[in-house]
Amino acid sequence: MDAALSCFARTGYDATRIRDIAQAAGVSEGALYRHFASKEDLARELHLQAMSLFGEELVAASRRDTPLESLRAMAARVLALYRERPAAFVFALVQAPPAALASMPADDLPIDIIASVIERARAEGGVRDGDARVLASCYLGCLMQPISLSLSAPGCVHDVFADDSADPTIIEAALGAVGLV
Repeated sequence: MDAALSCFARTGYDATRIRDIAQAAGVSEGALYRHFASKEDLARELHLQAMSLFGEELVAASRRDTPLESLRAMAARVLALYRERPAAFVFALVQAPPAALASMPADDLPIDIIASVIERARAEGGVRDGDARVLASCYLGCLMQPISLSLSAPGCVHDVFADDSADPTIIEAALGAVGLV
């Protein structure tokens, strides 16, 4: 599973072959097919595991006293998850195949978890007008853009994930996207 996750995150679903996964895992292709009927089934299982972890982490971070504290904690957790489990994070949110995304229950999506906290914040005032899912997309986009930059230029001077010193700026940008600062 770890080998498959690494392959999918590194080269993407379409470019990864069962042979690549088997080689990375040090097993035969047949061994993989004894556990999964296809590459798509393997990817779907990995995606479900990664998204479940991501969702659980967001829900846990959302249980703060105020929506602002929740959104701040959720943003910090997103950035930490990228550092802690980059392959799972990248596969779940960047490289996932469309079939895996289509099989996710809608209320378990990170965007919906974030939107529910934005709705809570709206009830208390201070959130800009607009659809909560759109605002959640903007919030998540502020977190994902530095990650995308990091992925395109690892180790580069622009790699804001070499340490956590840029996290406060990234988190404030995400909060600003929904009208909270």
